[in-house]
Amino acid sequence: MSTSNFFDMDTNLNLLFWLYKAKKNSSGKAPIYLRITIGGSRAGIACNHFVLPKKWDNKRQHVKGNGDEAEAINDSLKIIRTKLLTTHNALKEQELPITAELLKLSYLGKGMNAKTMLQAFESHNKQLQQRIGSDVSSSTFRKYETVYRKMKSFISKVFNRGDVFLKELDYQFIMQFELYLKNQEKVNHNTTMKYIKFVKRIINYSITNGWLDKNPFINFKCKFQQRLRGYLTADELNRIESKAITIQRVMVVRDVFVFCCYTGLSFSDVEKLRNTNIVSKDGGKWIVILRTKTGVRSAIPLLPQALCLLARYQPPFEPDNEYKLFPVLSNQKMNAYLKEVADICGVRKNLTMHLARHTFATTVTLTNGVPIETVSKMLGHTSISTTQIYSKVVDTKIGNDMQVLQQKLSVKAGE
Repeated sequence: MSTSNFFDMDTNLNLLFWLYKAKKNSSGKAPIYLRITIGGSRAGIACNHFVLPKKWDNKRQHVKGNGDEAEAINDSLKIIRTKLLTTHNALKEQELPITAELLKLSYLGKGMNAKTMLQAFESHNKQLQQRIGSDVSSSTFRKYETVYRKMKSFISKVFNRGDVFLKELDYQFIMQFELYLKNQEKVNHNTTMKYIKFVKRIINYSITNGWLDKNPFINFKCKFQQRLRGYLTADELNRIESKAITIQRVMVVRDVFVFCCYTGLSFSDVEKLRNTNIVSKDGGKWIVILRTKTGVRSAIPLLPQALCLLARYQPPFEPDNEYKLFPVLSNQKMNAYLKEVADICGVRKNLTMHLARHTFATTVTLTNGVPIETVSKMLGHTSISTTQIYSKVVDTKIGNDMQVLQQKLSVKAGE
């Protein structure tokens, strides 16, 4: 070889053959390695040849002498160099962001068709979009799209690249993504953990499709911080449901919100609620529905307040037709109009559709002595531990129970 190494000014590709003297075998020969450097990234390849250190020309990067063994090794090194350059050119033609590790994998036959992080996201989200209306909600799809955009921005701003290959991912990558979300995007801790859970699902999707051998984030644990769930007190709920509202659009939103307070339905569940979800059971009316988020069956006996609201929006009786029970707007508009409801009713809380679900769990059920197991079933939770989050905030129930106990103890003390 006539040159000391190969250097391409346009791509910063550097190929360097060197002798790993620290790994001599029992015959005193050391292995020949190739170091690939592209920009700031490095990767190494074992050339599967051994030579005595005194026979290695470090400057010219080949074996000294004209013997058969020396010629055979030098010819092999030339072939390795040529194959690497050919592989590098093929990657350039694909306009891929080339790293030393990718070039190494491609040379070894493991990376030419490698998938990138964003390609995996796009493939997953495309399939998810096709399932909207069957077992996937539009809100779930939008969440994945949001995380996709965050990931794209992260790769661009932190790595100054358009994409990264799945095979490049490691534990440090997800740690950097967490810091980026918190520091640059100003995302709170729990939302950051939710985003990372979405990313981990994309990784599992990639493993299932054979694009990745193992999960590089397997040791990353998504730890959520417990927060007190907001809810309406009985007085606040009464003020909202009894307030006379003359603006039609605001009144409809208020009614749907109150209905959710007495049924525990989420926005996506009340939005898809149909007359076919109302069944007669045990002498009363029940809602029976498969929760959009989890697919879990939820059966909820309708309280008088909920029945009254249903009657208010009941269309002309058409037994053979399926129809929506409420004129539900988009979640964004519902939450926007709920701010007006809060102002009109004098409630100093951020009213959202999800707050209605919390109110059902706390003020309407747990506070009134409904067993937590029953509440969990009605909410459609897959684990009672999820429902226990609500039970920790029902201070009113604890106070009432203790007052009853104090009265009993007082009576006994007076006897």
